[in-house]
Amino acid sequence: MHPRGPNEVAQAQALFLDPLPQGLQGSNSASRPSRVAGGQGDGTLLEEATYDELALAVTTRLERDRVAVAQQLAMMESAERQLETKRQNLEQLERRLFALASDIDDVVELNIGGQLMSTSRSVLRSAEGSLLSGMFSGNFDNGLKRDKEGRIFMDVDPHLFAKILSHLRLRGIASPDYPAPLPQVPDDLQAEYDMLVRYFGLETFMYGDGGASGDVFQKIAELTGVDQCKLQTHELIRIVLSSTGGVPASNHEEVLGPLGFSERSLENSYGAHPNTITISFWRHRVRVEGMEFRVKAADTASHMSNQWAFRHGTESINMHHTFTRTEPSTGRIDVSFASAFVDEVQWTFPKDFCLEHIVLYGRVMAK
Repeated sequence: MHPRGPNEVAQAQALFLDPLPQGLQGSNSASRPSRVAGGQGDGTLLEEATYDELALAVTTRLERDRVAVAQQLAMMESAERQLETKRQNLEQLERRLFALASDIDDVVELNIGGQLMSTSRSVLRSAEGSLLSGMFSGNFDNGLKRDKEGRIFMDVDPHLFAKILSHLRLRGIASPDYPAPLPQVPDDLQAEYDMLVRYFGLETFMYGDGGASGDVFQKIAELTGVDQCKLQTHELIRIVLSSTGGVPASNHEEVLGPLGFSERSLENSYGAHPNTITISFWRHRVRVEGMEFRVKAADTASHMSNQWAFRHGTESINMHHTFTRTEPSTGRIDVSFASAFVDEVQWTFPKDFCLEHIVLYGRVMAK
C-alpha cells in the first residue's frame, strides 16, 4: 500500500468523503479517524484505503451530486412552467373580462322554433369560420328571418339548439384544466343533433382535431397516448365475437394495430353461422367513412365470406368483395351514413371469417 502524506489525506477528506453529520463537526472532528464514503459498516480508514477504493468513493460522490443538481434543475424548470401557465391564464382571464364588458350592449334576441332565447353576439360568433358565426357577423342582419317582435327566427329544434348554445357559452369560460363538456344528447335525438351541428359548421370547433378524417384506431391511440395494439387492454374499446377461433380474447385487439396480425387471424370456430364482430367504443364516438379488410391468404378460399352486412349505429349497409390468395385485401371501401357519430359498429358474415387486419376510416370525438 502506498503511504500517504498529511496533505494527501486532507485533500481526499475535503473533496471525496461524506461530510460528518451536523452536530458532529467542530473541534472534536479532527480527532476522529477519516473514513472513505461508501464503505461497509463505518467505512474504510482513509489512511488504509487503496486508490481503487478512493476512486469508487469519488465516483459515488460525483454521481450523487449530479443527481442532486439534476433534481434541482428539474424543480426550477417545473416552477418556471407553472409561472408561465399562470401568466397565460391571467392574460386569458383579462381578455374574457374585457370581452364580457364589451358584450353587454350587444345582446341578440332569438326565437328558436317558438322558444325565446337571448345571448351575446360574441357567443354566436365564437366558432370562427362556421356558418353560425357568419350568420351573426353583422353583415347579414337585414336578411335574417324575424318574428313579429323583430327577434331573429330560426326554425330548428329549440331543445337541441339550446344544448349547442350552452356549449358555446361554456367554451367562453373554459380553461385547459376545465374544458367545456360536450352536450349529452339522448340516443333517439343523436342523429338529428349531429345534423344540426354539421349544418351550422361546428364540427371542427366542438370536436377539435379529433374530428379530422383518418384511421379511427390510430386517432384514438394518438388522442389517448395508448399503443394502438392495446386499445382493448386500456378499456378504450371492446371487441366481441359471436364465436371465436384460437386467438384469445385478450389478443383480439392486435387486428386493429398498424400492421394487424402476423401469420394468424381473427376467426370464428367454423360451422357456427352467421357470425358477428362487434366493436364498442367506450370513451369516444366515431363516424365511419370507409374500411379495409385483409384476410389470411391461406384460408381465403374455404373460410372467408365474400359478403357481409355492416351496422353503423342504427343504420346498416350490405357490402361485398371477392377475396383471393393473390388479392387478400379489399383496399379502402368508402361508405356513407346519415347519422354522424356512433359508439358501436358491427359486421355480420353469413359464413366464416379469417381477418388479419381491420382498418376503419372516419372521424373521432370524445364522449
